[in-house]
Amino acid sequence: MKKIVPDPPSLQSSLVLLECRVAHAVELLNCATATAYESAEGLQGPPRHLAMASLHLITQAQLALNQALDQWPVLAAEPEEGMTA
Repeated sequence: MKKIVPDPPSLQSSLVLLECRVAHAVELLNCATATAYESAEGLQGPPRHLAMASLHLITQAQLALNQALDQWPVLAAEPEEGMTA
């Protein structure tokens, strides 16, 4: 009998794909940081404060993603269900 539904992707391949996406988001935030900083540099007063507040938010998002990537080997190294150590 032919199988109609393919096997779901393995947990390991899903984790690798997710790790790549998180790393890509970090790179995008690096670009956003440079853009916000350059934009703020030419401003004064409230517009500068607004641009710098955006820079702060970008930095916080970057920190959260970097912390997730720092913990990544721990997440990927967890044993799969049914496996004993």
